[in-house]
Amino acid sequence: MYSYYSEGFFGYGEKGDFKYFSFWHILPILLLIVSIILTFIFREKIRSFKQEKKIRFILAFVMIIVEMSYFWRLLYVGDESGDANMLTKLPLQLCQWGLICSAFALMSLNDRLFGINFFISLSFTTIALFMPAVITKTGPRYYRYYQFFLEHELPIYSVFYMMFVNQKKVRYTDIFITIGACIPLAILCMIANANIKNATFMYLKNKENAGELGKNLTTLFPNNQYIRFAIFFVIGIGLFHLEYLIYNLITNRKNKKIKKEEVNETI
Repeated sequence: MYSYYSEGFFGYGEKGDFKYFSFWHILPILLLIVSIILTFIFREKIRSFKQEKKIRFILAFVMIIVEMSYFWRLLYVGDESGDANMLTKLPLQLCQWGLICSAFALMSLNDRLFGINFFISLSFTTIALFMPAVITKTGPRYYRYYQFFLEHELPIYSVFYMMFVNQKKVRYTDIFITIGACIPLAILCMIANANIKNATFMYLKNKENAGELGKNLTTLFPNNQYIRFAIFFVIGIGLFHLEYLIYNLITNRKNKKIKKEEVNETI
């Protein structure tokens, strides 16, 4: 049963309250794209702004608060079934770790943290934006809707902010650093999934109430954790290399354009 407070803004609606590719699904994605474009257009002005560091710290602070509010809300109303068991809600999901890396990368401008955030946020976090199975009962009338999109979009935005404003670059070795960081997390998740009832960390297991949730790619995978891990591992390597290939093509094209302009100016 839901708690007394579950019917309010911080609670839940009925299944189907949020629909895939509806106006309320597309709107936050469009806002993210517009924000990225505006940041690119005004990157020089932002870079030269004396308080630019404060912008990064505020963005990082907002991300941490957004993530913490997920757990505060769970303590307040419980999960979709009314269960307030926090053991099944430990911050072990890949998107949550991407957000944490993103927040610390913004504050420190650490190259490795930026690389991890780049590959996680532009792959698995982006996929979650288009298939947000966990919010099918919480449309725009509920806090969880806003928390979900902020939790997933802010790390993606921070990648482009640091590339455009702070001129951060991605290295090929960042792929293997990211994989090396994800493997211990996956092992920890598998141990937790095997020992905590109803735990589904990193989606390495299907939820018992999977039929009540929206569709996502993981519902197509077998329920065996080891097979799922192998599938995720292969998908991850493929996505990371695809991201780097696209990044490299865009960067090389930009560098060639700059060199061409410099040659023309010399002539």
